[in-house]
Amino acid sequence: MAKNTEIELKLVVSKDNLKKLLALDCVAKAVREGSMQKRKLVSSYYDTEDLAFKRQGIAYRVRSKGDGTYEATVKTRIANGAGLSERVELNLPLSSARAKLDGFAELGLGFELSELAPNGVSKLFTVTVQRTTYILDLEGAVAELAVDHGKIVAGKDNVDPIDEVEIELLEGDKGALLDLAAAIASQVPVFVEKRSKFVRGLALRGIMADVAPVKEKLGNGLVKDELLAAIAGHGEQLLGLQQELQQNISDKLLKNLKRELVLLRSLAAVAQAGSYERLEELLKLVEDVRSLLALQALWQRIMAKGKLERSSLQKKLSAETKDRVTTLQVSAADGCFTEVVFALASMVYKADLAEEIADVSIKAAVKQWQQKLTESDLSAAENICALARCCNVKAAVKAAEAVKKQRRQLNKQAVLAAWQEQLQAICEASTSKLVYREAGMVVGYLLAKN
Repeated sequence: MAKNTEIELKLVVSKDNLKKLLALDCVAKAVREGSMQKRKLVSSYYDTEDLAFKRQGIAYRVRSKGDGTYEATVKTRIANGAGLSERVELNLPLSSARAKLDGFAELGLGFELSELAPNGVSKLFTVTVQRTTYILDLEGAVAELAVDHGKIVAGKDNVDPIDEVEIELLEGDKGALLDLAAAIASQVPVFVEKRSKFVRGLALRGIMADVAPVKEKLGNGLVKDELLAAIAGHGEQLLGLQQELQQNISDKLLKNLKRELVLLRSLAAVAQAGSYERLEELLKLVEDVRSLLALQALWQRIMAKGKLERSSLQKKLSAETKDRVTTLQVSAADGCFTEVVFALASMVYKADLAEEIADVSIKAAVKQWQQKLTESDLSAAENICALARCCNVKAAVKAAEAVKKQRRQLNKQAVLAAWQEQLQAICEASTSKLVYREAGMVVGYLLAKN
């Protein structure tokens, strides 16, 4: 009955991929022998008529644990981002499924729920799941992997199915949890379920959950804490874009994808955590798609000016663009961006940052990037500008202002180089003289323009 912090990852995985997940070496070899358990859990969530608990940031439930025992639980959120949540969890054993509001003050809540609910509480919704759990003995930690199948019911017609995997840290270092998530995401398509069962139940009742502000501005705190908070906040935005990407492609979406990827790259660089090849691959893929779409638009303008009605180059460009878009969308469907977020969080968590303050590390990183600008390094200019958007360090903001013009020029050069490379690749793969002639028209137009 002690106060404790629940640290948990919540993932969504298809039934086929769930089997693959459980068979992965990083999971299968960690499962403690004889630890598998199957239970039916029935949890009822309660609040007052005016949602006094919710307004205090409290979720209150009473659970039948499937073994003849009952438990009341209070959860208060500390932090939540990119699938990893940390919450204070207070548990009180009960003799029945009847809600009990007193007894939490001495557990660490500081007051009794009955003080917020003088007229009692009523049931909001019920969560029923078939839960299969495994104890995982990880390096430096012990975790519980739970597979939940069930539903949330809030009235006769308000039902939301549950198919998810939760990995909860029982003891040890949470870095082991990040390592495990990164290893899983690199081999099996998994996605983050950002909403807790409580939040999903509220949604069924038409109640909007309160969103706790996520600190994304780096500055005066310890650099590791600041970087991890920023990765959680911006990682969550990237995972939202990953979902959108599976449905459609737009210039705005691609621009936002690049912005978040560059920002995450800059955060890893501040931690001196090293480069991460998967992030660079996805960043190049996003840039290739943007470049090809822009090149298509350019050729269409040239065709309009020359009053060309038919074009062999247009067909080649369309085919190449479609191929790269498909590759990007398949990457999103495979959860590659999920892999990037967990891997970067793990890298930063393990980085040797001592007790350094964030602004010291930021100034050092900016200084290194400024030196690379003498070599016309576009990534250095992008990193400076990206970092300035998410920190309060004057040196970074000032450096970003100074480098804006150079970044635009370097980006323009990079786009022209990409277009020439793409046109050359199309020509080398074609035997059509018309394709060569039309590609030459684009190069001639660019030379004349620049």
